[in-house]
Amino acid sequence: MASGVKVADGVKEMLLSMKLNRSSDDANERIRVVELGLNDANTEIEVKQVIMEKDVKTLGNVFKFVQCLMGEKECRYIVYDCHYETPQTKKEDLIFIMWSCDHASPKSRMVYSSSKSAVKKIMDFKFELELHGKDETTPQSFCGKMGKEKVLKLEGLDVKES
Repeated sequence: MASGVKVADGVKEMLLSMKLNRSSDDANERIRVVELGLNDANTEIEVKQVIMEKDVKTLGNVFKFVQCLMGEKECRYIVYDCHYETPQTKKEDLIFIMWSCDHASPKSRMVYSSSKSAVKKIMDFKFELELHGKDETTPQSFCGKMGKEKVLKLEGLDVKES
């Protein structure tokens, strides 16, 4: 179901920059998290916040920051440059998260759900996760939604201990 919500011009450029700068010479300039949300009129998806690698160093663990973005009574989209390890190798993938909290208003949940395809049209993501409750944001649950590969570490921390 399409909502008629458009993606703001700056979103596509920001996500493309995020994708292309993942192998940047200056690691501090890498974009690690982009928070997207609807404007006040619910007509356009816009960039709400951008977190660079250099910002992550002051925030601590980037996954904990992503968890904090998932508020109790709101919805949002998050694009996360996730660093993780499987038994075979270290990986970095862009993950699209639709946070649609069970406690958000039904209207908000419906608009976000029906608008996510607009973001997905402008960029391919390795993983797309739809999360609804805080129990789904634990490292163990989050990694369990990332496909068939067993994730041992998330952002350098053991998943079982996080």
